[in-house]
Amino acid sequence: MSMDWALREQGSRDWRMLPVALTMWAASLGSHSAFAWWSEREADALPSDGIGWERLLPGGMACLVLILVVLLAHHLRMRWPGVLAVCIAAACVGSMTTIAADTIAWHDPAMTQARQSSVQSAITATVTAPVVASDQRGYDCQADVRFSVIVIGGTDRGSVAKARVYADDPYCARMHRGAAYRLVGTLQQARYGRMPLWLLVDGSQPLAQVRDPPLHYALISRMQQAFFMVTEQLPDQGRVLVPGLTMGVLGQDYVGTDSQYMPIHATYANILEDRFRKSGIMHLMAVSGGHFVLLAGLVRRFGRWLLMDRRLTAVMIASMYVLLAAAMFPGDSVTRALIMGMMGAASHAMGRRSQALSALCWTVVGVLVVSPGMSTSYGFALSSAAVLGIVLFAGRLSRVLGHVLPHSLAEMMAMTIAAQLFTLPIQVLMEPELPLLSVPANLLVAPFVGLSTITGLMSLALAWCMPWLAGVFAWVSSWGTLVMERVAMWLGSNEMATLPWKDGVVGAALILLAELGIGALLVLVTRQVKRVRQPEAGLPGIRFGSVWRVRLTLWIEESRRLLSGDSS
Repeated sequence: MSMDWALREQGSRDWRMLPVALTMWAASLGSHSAFAWWSEREADALPSDGIGWERLLPGGMACLVLILVVLLAHHLRMRWPGVLAVCIAAACVGSMTTIAADTIAWHDPAMTQARQSSVQSAITATVTAPVVASDQRGYDCQADVRFSVIVIGGTDRGSVAKARVYADDPYCARMHRGAAYRLVGTLQQARYGRMPLWLLVDGSQPLAQVRDPPLHYALISRMQQAFFMVTEQLPDQGRVLVPGLTMGVLGQDYVGTDSQYMPIHATYANILEDRFRKSGIMHLMAVSGGHFVLLAGLVRRFGRWLLMDRRLTAVMIASMYVLLAAAMFPGDSVTRALIMGMMGAASHAMGRRSQALSALCWTVVGVLVVSPGMSTSYGFALSSAAVLGIVLFAGRLSRVLGHVLPHSLAEMMAMTIAAQLFTLPIQVLMEPELPLLSVPANLLVAPFVGLSTITGLMSLALAWCMPWLAGVFAWVSSWGTLVMERVAMWLGSNEMATLPWKDGVVGAALILLAELGIGALLVLVTRQVKRVRQPEAGLPGIRFGSVWRVRLTLWIEESRRLLSGDSS
């Protein structure tokens, strides 16, 4: 192994898997796009004027990623034959797994039935996510399910399709995560969202439970319900934000408790959510790696206090990770954080330094092989991009900002800027606007996020057995979320909070080019400053005249001497 690569293997400097992960992601996106185009042709649904720009989105993003791979390999001075061989193999694996998964989904009996027409169907399915408020008018709640049986022409057919179920209020409280139900409703293709199918529950007997949820799901559901009952005693901002910061679901979206308190004011909740989005701190309401980092830090301190063996500490960390992921609302960012956290726990057990970049790349590769549909997930992409930016640039930005800012403030600002470097192009794809006040908003709320998250998690853990103590922790957490609410309402209401931007692939490419241009300019300025301040070769001290005040003083004195005719 060369000395160059030996140096890169220190900590998070091992970049060798990054081109592989990017190539596999690009290949998966391109394969999804190609299969979607083919499937529309097969279904005779291709419009007469072409595919449409929206169909070029995955392919365009794939091209952008491949360009980044080429630039990255050139920057790292990698050996092209080996890099190309591994990247080609990764592209082949990513394409094959994606096409195989899309083909299986295309020929699934439920998908075939939905493509023919929106018809009344009887389906046996298992609920895979907790019930939340509906995002579609006319229904009160929604839940994600996985089919097991669909009745077609009086015959039971096996199915593994995923769908989103929409139901009215009488049936919302009867659906529980992990339980199996016989559902009757209108099956149709989804008009938006990641789920390919919608099941609109209707009929005289649309829902009947056929299997109870497993014991661990029942316990988790009870703990979550107890936690929401505790948060019902908080002010409206706490009822909305404490569950969001703790579990990843806003208080007004949760369905499953019969509250004795007044419901959350819908207009206030919608305005608060919009202000959080415009101020650039909406990511706080999604469970991410921050929860796992805080929990791992507490376990490590506890282990050092008890002088525990590092392997036992690693087992405790891994166990807490699993419990935390199970208690949270399921999400793609939780999946990414859990896998990376388990890799970090394994490194801790072996006494090796954790390599966040390598762990992220292996996580992306493994997830895309097992579940190719994750390549189109905005949640997984945003989570991975934020981690990538923090790993690559947070340290460098912190050192640069440390020259003009206090150390703690420089670290917080560096983390925020680094995370947004790669997430902005993805955010533009979701919504064509730039959050201009995101950095100050994140800096203002950063000191309160950790405490509010920890106290919220403690409230969640104790709500089922000690509700009075859980209420105290929830109250403390709500004081931190109160600061977040005030910051969001203040900055999010500003007319300059967001800047309209070009949408689609073009907008993402423009923001990426703008970031590259600004980065190149900053690198050039930094090098010029270092060159000016660099000491002369072989001589101690700082080069004479490098300080602008000294040079200005000398120029003034020389000018005065020349004008006065003093030649001494």
